Amino acid sequence: MGKLRVGVVGAGWGQLQIEAFQRVRGLEVTALCDVDAARAGELAKQYQIDRTFVEYRDLLADAAIDLVSVASPPDLHESMARAAIDAGKAVLCEKPLALDARAARGLLDCAQARGIVHAVDFEMRFLPALAYCKELIDEEYLGRLLRVDVTMAMERPWGVHGHWAADDARGGGVLMEVGANFIDILRWWFGDVSAVLANRRTHFPTIRVARPKGAPGDGFENRRVTGDDAFWSVLQFARGGEALVSFVTGARHDPGWTISAYGDSGSLVVNSGQLIGRRDGDREMAILPIPKRLELGDNPRDPLMWSMARLAERVAAKMNDTRSPLVFPDFGDGVAVAQIVDAIRRASDERAWVNVA
Repeated sequence: MGKLRVGVVGAGWGQLQIEAFQRVRGLEVTALCDVDAARAGELAKQYQIDRTFVEYRDLLADAAIDLVSVASPPDLHESMARAAIDAGKAVLCEKPLALDARAARGLLDCAQARGIVHAVDFEMRFLPALAYCKELIDEEYLGRLLRVDVTMAMERPWGVHGHWAADDARGGGVLMEVGANFIDILRWWFGDVSAVLANRRTHFPTIRVARPKGAPGDGFENRRVTGDDAFWSVLQFARGGEALVSFVTGARHDPGWTISAYGDSGSLVVNSGQLIGRRDGDREMAILPIPKRLELGDNPRDPLMWSMARLAERVAAKMNDTRSPLVFPDFGDGVAVAQIVDAIRRASDERAWVNVA
């Protein structure tokens, strides 16, 4: 069977996707779409992509494309993914799948009705330390879950990007764009979330960004930020235990992220890709070697690119054989995460516990 042909929509984050797809033996990127024709042309030349488009519907009309990768800003995900499904294309969509759970559910229903292979780019599941944690948790390394702490601090305020990332209505904010990845990991490890308590903040409501080319002025303008740049949330798991998730940006210190999981018979901590653990009978916390089968490539040394390649390998396997046993995050996972994010946003607004629908 020949290679499956991929069309990528969005030349920003889409560049990392192109890098990933080109490292999957069964895939070939043959088309790229971006509203910036010059940018699309540059990337097409760099990666030897045959065709470029400015209008995504023109890309979808190309019968030679089997899989569409939606890497546009979040507010465009729903319309683009739905149009791809209607065109009979398999879809890999960046997270968030849609701006709310209702819209995400509509995409899932649409994909299932058409029998379309669908995936969401929760690529962090394939980072070696997180993938091995999943195996250890399933083997009862922790015992009964007590609590998980997830912390992340970023030096630059999230809204400093100045485009959709600063705009809450477009899917901006650190909760939806970054926090969603960690919410997916927690749900993957410990199951459904039943209720949440939360608070979102915008500590840097005004940012200074470059003016568009040709605009009058000194080259910069102040812009209002509506997306959150910090949040915390307590997540209660349906089968017991809880998670405390805390994200802050603009901290003038960037230690990265840490996940610490504590059970009544063991502990696991992931920090900067390193996994340490201790369970009953061990003298102290120690580095846990990651199995070689979970290791990623290192040329280039970009774990997220390689973890996305792992996800894409599984999507390709499913497209070639619907009976493939390989599992990957799909639109159902996108709906579940959207439900939790919706509940966090509501809990912050109402300053109360909110059940996850």
